[in-house]
Amino acid sequence: MHEGTFVFLCAPRTGPALNGVSSESDVIFSHRVIHELIRKYTLDGGEKVDYAAWKDAHVDLTALDDQVALIAKTSPQSHPELFPTSKHRRSFWINGYNALVLHAVLEYWPLASVRDVKISLSSRLVQGKGFFYDRVVVVGGKETNLYRLEQEVLEHQKDPRLHFALNCGSTSCPLLRPWEWTEEQLDEAAREFVNNSENVVIKDTKLVLSSIFKWYRKDFPEDIYSYLQQYANNDLKQQLQTAKDKRYRKRYQTYDWSLNTRDK
Repeated sequence: MHEGTFVFLCAPRTGPALNGVSSESDVIFSHRVIHELIRKYTLDGGEKVDYAAWKDAHVDLTALDDQVALIAKTSPQSHPELFPTSKHRRSFWINGYNALVLHAVLEYWPLASVRDVKISLSSRLVQGKGFFYDRVVVVGGKETNLYRLEQEVLEHQKDPRLHFALNCGSTSCPLLRPWEWTEEQLDEAAREFVNNSENVVIKDTKLVLSSIFKWYRKDFPEDIYSYLQQYANNDLKQQLQTAKDKRYRKRYQTYDWSLNTRDK
């Protein structure tokens, strides 16, 4: 099966479907549409998204709407027969979360940061609450929000590498990728993230890390040095060993919540 055509068919098709959305008697799930859209609108290897161009493209906005509608009625819980392995389920959750984030950003575009979305009175006081907590999303027929969805995905998958795949629409997030999220691709994402000095760097006898390693400390092994060395290039691997041997203190980068949008 080619990358980007992750399709499961549980009943013969009786007619055409729009962008993969079908009737209840003809359930299909595919990541093809969201992969094509990500390829079209990402820049700098997935670091930036051209939201302005996407917002102006009615056909592509509709295609994303259709993908979100598909996620709303189809999930590994609602249709387990469509996601028979952990690989299939993992691909759904990562691509689904990323698609829902993109959909939310475009809904509120123009936007400087996801933390600027104000829905409730409390979200005017707590940055990020509107986008991650107050805005309702539907997955497999169940209402949730982006925060709970992320927590559920991490709890079910129990794989630290997901933190290098889930993209929250911000500059400090991992790269946005149109992938099926195989084992090899998760390892590649981990290598990309760890070898980026914005995320992992030895500086002035300190190990300076992305705040992701602080917020989700429980998801990573206690020996974070050895974990990082699995993915580090040779120079960084040696520096991490020195930091471990000399017990360098850990510090965390300030997370950049500015939108991962194309520079004007």
